This record gives sequence, C-alpha cells and structure tokens, in this order.
Amino acid sequence: MVILLSVEMKILVCFVWAFIVFFVTALIIGADRKAQWFQKRTKYSWFNRRGIISELLHFGYPKTKEGYGVTGIMVVVIGAVSYLLCIL
Repeated sequence: MVILLSVEMKILVCFVWAFIVFFVTALIIGADRKAQWFQKRTKYSWFNRRGIISELLHFGYPKTKEGYGVTGIMVVVIGAVSYLLCIL
C-alpha cells in the first residue's frame, strides 16, 4: 500500500523531523560540549532574543572539528528523510 502525501504535508514532515533531530542532538551532546564545539552570537538585541526552547535548539556555528562533524551528521540525517519523502 502506497501512501501519497501532498507537497505541503511533506514540507511539514521535514520541518518536524528537523526539529526532532535538533532536539535529540542537543540532548545527546549536552550543554557543555555544545558550548565547546559551537560558537553562539555574543551581541543580542531585543529583536533576536530567544526563549527557553529556542536556546536549547540553538547551536550557533561550528568552531571545532567535532562541531563540524555534528553539523554534517545532522545535515545528512535531515537530507536523507527529505529525499525519502521526495521519492514517495
């Protein structure tokens, strides 16, 4: 049995999957290693403040080889699910 999804549903599933990947990765590596491997913005204004959940999911940009590795793995996992949804 083949389930056909609309384009909108595929996009929604990709966003939800990306959220899950970010959340699980943040929980696995922890706040200490995330602070070591990624660099966050140092200057904040009222326009780009984040809430509690956003701070948990915000990685910043990678600054070590471990950070680049984690980023690469997240991109590959999200890309693989997006590709599988594309061929459905």
